[in-house]
Order: sequence, then structure tokens, then C-alpha cells
Amino acid sequence: MMSHTKRPKQTKYQDLDPLIIDLVAARKAQKLTQQGLADMAGLARRTIVLVESGGDCTLGTLRRLAIALGLQMRANKPRLPTLDDVTRENEMLFSEAIAQKTIDARDNDA
Repeated sequence: MMSHTKRPKQTKYQDLDPLIIDLVAARKAQKLTQQGLADMAGLARRTIVLVESGGDCTLGTLRRLAIALGLQMRANKPRLPTLDDVTRENEMLFSEAIAQKTIDARDNDA
């Protein structure tokens, strides 16, 4: 028997690479449209759409976008989560699960 638990709401960009999330955030923070960024970077708007949706692109394309947005690109070693990070995440997930159970119980009582 399958459980019918509700999952937390996902955002549009949740599954994207952090680099792309940063590019999208920078574009929006600067109040640029995709077309505006494309013009500044010398790219087609469809390239921006492709990149922002997680599609493959060249390093040159990423570099042009970063320069147009005033960002730096660097390669860094990923930071491994600490025990505190994992504990904080588990506590948050547990709290969300309890809240969802409370909502479900109220809905069933109504």
C-alpha cells in the first residue's frame, strides 16, 4: 500500500545547479528581463531561456552571462555539511511533517 503524504512545495528553480540559481537571482535582482540580459551578453534570448531551465551550455556562454551580470566565476571545492547543518535540516523537515499532519487532521475532522 502506498502512502499518500504531501510533499513540500517545490520552487521553479529548486533542482537547478547553484551556479544557474545565482545567475537567475542576479538577473532578477538587477531587474533585467531575459531579453535585456541576452542583449547585454551578446546572446539570443532562447539561450538565456535554455540556460535558466537547466539546459547545457558552453563555458563561454556562462562567462558572457557572468560578465554581463557583474559576477565572478570560480571553481571551489564543495563544502561538506557539518553535523549542525544536518541536524538543522532534519529539525526543519520534522517540523514541516508535524505541521502537515496537523493540517491533515484538521481537514479530516471538518
